[in-house]
Amino acid sequence: MPVEELKELLRRQGRDRMRRRPAGPDTLRAGNLAQDRFLRAFPPRRGMAVALYAAVRGEVPTGRIRSAYLAAGAKLYYPRVTGKGTLAFYPHREGDGWERGPYGIPEPPCPRGSRSRSTGFDLVVVPGVAFDREGRRLGHGFGYYDRFLGALPEGATLVGLAFSSHVIPEVPVDAWDVPVHALVTEEGVIRAANAPGSPKK
Repeated sequence: MPVEELKELLRRQGRDRMRRRPAGPDTLRAGNLAQDRFLRAFPPRRGMAVALYAAVRGEVPTGRIRSAYLAAGAKLYYPRVTGKGTLAFYPHREGDGWERGPYGIPEPPCPRGSRSRSTGFDLVVVPGVAFDREGRRLGHGFGYYDRFLGALPEGATLVGLAFSSHVIPEVPVDAWDVPVHALVTEEGVIRAANAPGSPKK
């Protein structure tokens, strides 16, 4: 099966898993545990620049991570769709509101004079429909994060955040796909040995 057809099949399966995930206490516990594991593996530091995102249903929530990083004095940036296939990351602080993006995803407001950030991140937290243990990621197929990650200079640590049910044996990839350095789930932290610049096990 061609790579694009296989990707689309896995996307449909991944979206179906996300839709079917119940919004109950077990999911809440798993989401909190994944965030706690993330914070232990990647503790916040004052002044660090972090690209985060507002989770949607079926994704691991990011509220605990946000609160801990802001309390530590880190600078958080969230994605906003700025064109066909393009994202810009804008600062978002405590008390800042949200706007509804074109896909129903909460986005940071863009007040006059606000400047986006495209490089210089210490840490980039990446969503996905599916991941594998080598750090390969499958997105929703619109290419937003592919373009953003592909344009990043070396130096930023890329971390996927997902439920363990989103980890599959192998994600098919194209030449432009960028793997994450680590993947955090409620079951633990997976270090991707084949990702460029990956931390050693």
